[in-house]
Amino acid sequence: MIGDVVKKFFARGQYKETGLSQEGINYDEILAQLGLVKMELDRIKTTIINEIQNYYEKMVSSKKLNNTEDMEMNAAEIVLKKRVLKAVLAYGNMIELTIRRIQDTRSLESIVKVLTPLRYAMSAMDEYLTGFAPEAVTSLSNVLEETENVIRKTGIIANSMPQGKSVSELVPEASELITNAMAKAQKEAEQLSPRVPETFDPDIIERKVFEYIKNKNGVLSLRKASEELGIPLDVIRETLYRLEARGIIKVDLPNQSTT
Repeated sequence: MIGDVVKKFFARGQYKETGLSQEGINYDEILAQLGLVKMELDRIKTTIINEIQNYYEKMVSSKKLNNTEDMEMNAAEIVLKKRVLKAVLAYGNMIELTIRRIQDTRSLESIVKVLTPLRYAMSAMDEYLTGFAPEAVTSLSNVLEETENVIRKTGIIANSMPQGKSVSELVPEASELITNAMAKAQKEAEQLSPRVPETFDPDIIERKVFEYIKNKNGVLSLRKASEELGIPLDVIRETLYRLEARGIIKVDLPNQSTT
């Protein structure tokens, strides 16, 4: 499949226009730029880990003072930062894989194989983080721009790459590469981040509340839900609003019901 795409590209005459050839691709320059991207990702990773640790220390202090509100706030920040960390780690894993593949083979086909899922991962990370952590996208803007510069420098590769969902059609292993990178990132994030008590973890609370709603056929009493789930009433209410904002449920609080 990759060979067919490259052949079609050559047939359109665009290969000649770019002035690139198998020998003309500067692999060392590409590797050097990807190395700089990885260094920047490592710097961002360290910053996020330090921020998570800072929020964790605040959460512990709040617990000692029995300040539930501050505990919830700091726990929510930890969960949010952890999501960003997972995305950064996954992208870093993709960069590492790309560097290794290019170092090992230094061929046109190998670059297409690794840069295609890398571009897809770059776009997916940007879209994912924009949804809940736009400030993270800003801090990662240089990383994304430098990655795109690497792709543009290859010229022929950028023009040969499919867009959007067609990535899996061009590179059958792309989905597996991205899945493995994310799985590794998940494990790394758990190892690098302190655990948040379940009672203050927004993700866990959302799952519990949603399951509770389903078991109640979409109608519930906030007070009773709070008692049965052991979750403060205001947290139940905030969770319902978050689920509604994501289009998962429709909330009708005046009647204390959800559908």
